[in-house]
Amino acid sequence: FFALWPGERLRQVLAARVAALVPPAMGRAQRPDQLHLTLEFMGSVPADRLAAALEAAAEIRAEPFEVVLDAPEYWRRPQVLCLVAREIPPALAGLVQALRAGLAARGFDTERRRYRAHLTLARKVARAPDLVTTDPVCWPATEFSLVESITERTGSIYRPLAAWPLQR
Repeated sequence: FFALWPGERLRQVLAARVAALVPPAMGRAQRPDQLHLTLEFMGSVPADRLAAALEAAAEIRAEPFEVVLDAPEYWRRPQVLCLVAREIPPALAGLVQALRAGLAARGFDTERRRYRAHLTLARKVARAPDLVTTDPVCWPATEFSLVESITERTGSIYRPLAAWPLQR
């Protein structure tokens, strides 16, 4: 998947927010090393198609931006608690659109639904919690990454494979 991958300082801020918003009995809190903001989920990509995904990303020209995650939401079907952005900055929408276009041009299936910027806070949340108002999290985006998801018995491991700067 392509994602905004937080630097260490932002990761600490995000981890503290997860700890504050996810009581231990609510579900499985997202581990700090897994925190990210997905731009485009690609599913399983065969090794011989990786170069095409990297090529699509290398062609992207997008400006840095800031996304504000400012509303907690519970998504019943996947049973997740998220922190979402009520408004999508035009530069973020453009980045996602450019990624989808570049991937589609290379034969990848891309998401057709409207993009929703969200940070997953917890998984396996069986019922809607009482959602509290929270201070917004400001995420300054200066690069985007291609991230590999490896499924282990203990859960997923996310590993950035490559990153591209956002430039003016």
